[in-house]
Amino acid sequence: MPLPLIVPPMPPAPELAEVVLVSTAAWPDRLAEAPVADFFYSPPAATQLDSDGSIYLAEAELLRPLAQAATPASEPFLETPARDSGSVTPEAEAGDALEQNAPEGQVNGIDQPDDAADPPPPDEDAADEDAADEDAADEDSTDEDSTDEDSTDEDSTDEDSTDEAPSVLLRADRQEFEPLRQIVTATGDVLIQFGTGQIAADRMWVNLANRRLRAEGNVFFNRNNQTIEGTAATYNLLQGAGAVANGRGELELSTIEDDFSDPFAGSGRGDGRPLDYRLQNQASISQATSTGRVAAGTGDPTTLLSGQSDQGVQRLRFESAQISFDADGWYAEELRATNDPFSPPELEFRADDVRLTPLNEEEDELVFSRPRLVFDQWLTIPILRRRYILKRGQLPPDAFNPLPTGIGIDGRDRDGLFIEGNIPLRTSGPWSISVAPQFLVSRWLGSSEYNIGDPANFGLAGSVSGPLGPRTSVTGTLSLSGLDLANLNNRLRASFRGQHRLGTHRLNLEYSYRDRLFNGSLGFQDVQSSLGVLIESPNISLGTTGLILNYQASGQYVTANTDRTDLLSPGVGFGLTNLYRFQGSAGLSRNFLLWQGQAQPATETEGLRYSDQPVVPALGLGVGLRGVVTYYTSSDLQESLTGSIGLSGQVGRLQRNLFDYTQFNIGVTRNIIGGDTSPFLFDRTVDQTVLSGGITQQIYGPFLAGFQTVINLDTGRTIDTTLIFEYRRRAYGLLFSYSPQQETGFLGFRISSFDWGGRTTPFDSDPATPSDVRVR
Repeated sequence: MPLPLIVPPMPPAPELAEVVLVSTAAWPDRLAEAPVADFFYSPPAATQLDSDGSIYLAEAELLRPLAQAATPASEPFLETPARDSGSVTPEAEAGDALEQNAPEGQVNGIDQPDDAADPPPPDEDAADEDAADEDAADEDSTDEDSTDEDSTDEDSTDEDSTDEAPSVLLRADRQEFEPLRQIVTATGDVLIQFGTGQIAADRMWVNLANRRLRAEGNVFFNRNNQTIEGTAATYNLLQGAGAVANGRGELELSTIEDDFSDPFAGSGRGDGRPLDYRLQNQASISQATSTGRVAAGTGDPTTLLSGQSDQGVQRLRFESAQISFDADGWYAEELRATNDPFSPPELEFRADDVRLTPLNEEEDELVFSRPRLVFDQWLTIPILRRRYILKRGQLPPDAFNPLPTGIGIDGRDRDGLFIEGNIPLRTSGPWSISVAPQFLVSRWLGSSEYNIGDPANFGLAGSVSGPLGPRTSVTGTLSLSGLDLANLNNRLRASFRGQHRLGTHRLNLEYSYRDRLFNGSLGFQDVQSSLGVLIESPNISLGTTGLILNYQASGQYVTANTDRTDLLSPGVGFGLTNLYRFQGSAGLSRNFLLWQGQAQPATETEGLRYSDQPVVPALGLGVGLRGVVTYYTSSDLQESLTGSIGLSGQVGRLQRNLFDYTQFNIGVTRNIIGGDTSPFLFDRTVDQTVLSGGITQQIYGPFLAGFQTVINLDTGRTIDTTLIFEYRRRAYGLLFSYSPQQETGFLGFRISSFDWGGRTTPFDSDPATPSDVRVR
């Protein structure tokens, strides 16, 4: 005999069967007081079928699917989306499906806890009592229909309070209820919603006794801001714990803390989002956007890696053999993750096991087993670091850095080549502290004569940063280019900056010890110490003229080198002097777009083949004018008015393999008035007319090479030249730069950050799988 349907056929026949399973407001407290399963078998309430064919339940215990429940007078918890007229008929009765498709203790490889077993059926006496109670409830319902208006108002008040309770909605083409085993079987376009969580599948079984559910076939699980799809899933509605087999999905790092929150928190009827998270009818990827880059390396590579700021990776997609989760975290086996929205990914992070657990309101702990990076599906590089602390969902910039150490060149302080390893220190709150031990390779091979124990061969760098308030932040850095403390005065460099926002302006308090500045033809100059304040304006647009104005003012007490004998002791021609320095500057600039072409479509084979954003061919002209006035307490005044003009552009689209991209710039800067009257060497204006220019050229495929140079036209002397070699891909990049004049260089690694909409394809999909990628 077939099991009775929860939604009995009644004219007019409903297109969709919906059942709302409601708990009372105090169900968590009552659950804690219930020692036996009999607590869940409560007398049924009244019943009424709504005009739209949906049945809504109220005044029932948690997940008690009473077809007798009365329809609330309030609006439905969630609106029913438009549906196709077709319906899905289950291939077998619910009881047979439960027995045949679900082996005891396991569903499609997902282990089931012992408490997932079906509860013992109630005895016949209890069933008779329930039936009697049901008849009584029907009579009560009939009597209530004839009550006066006051009674109706009172009932409405009770219903409103019930609506605020945590609710669960089950929707399917066909539902069957097995009263003896307390199992609901739903088949055909099944969706269950619990607060901000949802599970959609082809088939679902809900065990009302232990509040567990099992889903199979095209499973889509959504909780708060994260969505996972897989072949099978289990979920415990009371504990908020579950597992998904063969899962894949996307991880929003910025909202990851929501994944650990109670899906019922803050609302009794969900958050009002659309019900259907099954995306079969959507196209592949659409509206993919590059949101920035992460640059890791020695020095400051962000200025060379296309000049974009370090915004961090905000979104990843992943695949896993099994994903388990509960209120305390997420756990994954055989994890594969990537920042690349296309398949197969150019860059993959893999680990045997992963655990993500919250530590406090602002931090999460991420622990890996055997982590490694896979480049272009063949090159594997192990990652030595196993544990990370995510602050407010933000991965540290070097989280996926494949370079085991930073590699740099510093011919002035460290005698050339050196390597370093950055070690972040655990801190509470938003503060960030790191130290980087260094080994000075060139010094070890040179002046120390291979003495590995010489303290001068080892250095140290450190940094600390964090906020002091909503508008105030501080940053400090320290560099020790040798641990031979007897030479400490020549090894130590340090700086500190506190920044406070004043409306749209920034007020900086700055201190530096042995700061090193590059001043054109004069080369590197040391500022022994400097203490002062600086206020900076933002870029201000002047109406519709296209002109951009910015200005700044500063006051400092400076100790630096000078060659002015009147500021030094008698008989000394070069040395340190102390002066107050006051400076003001203002600049105007205007850019003109002379020509712009069309970018290629943002697909993995066209605009994004060798770049994280489509290349737009263009030609632009920039002009600028800047005036600077500096007064020193030695009664010196240095004035300058500098004009500049520059042409920059790029041609090609970086799609073909050979010479399909050229980026260039050339410009001239001329000091119109003023001269080199500063008593200090670090800010003296000595280069009156300067030519600057550079080019970056694709050689073959992802390999690019270029240079940037600055020349003093008055003397013909090359001020500085930087050589650049780059391996550029959509998801990542490597860059090496070296300046012979400055004797500095670094090796940097870039990871791109993307945002996208729509469905991604599995990692191992054929490269020919079509997709619809566009960059906004």
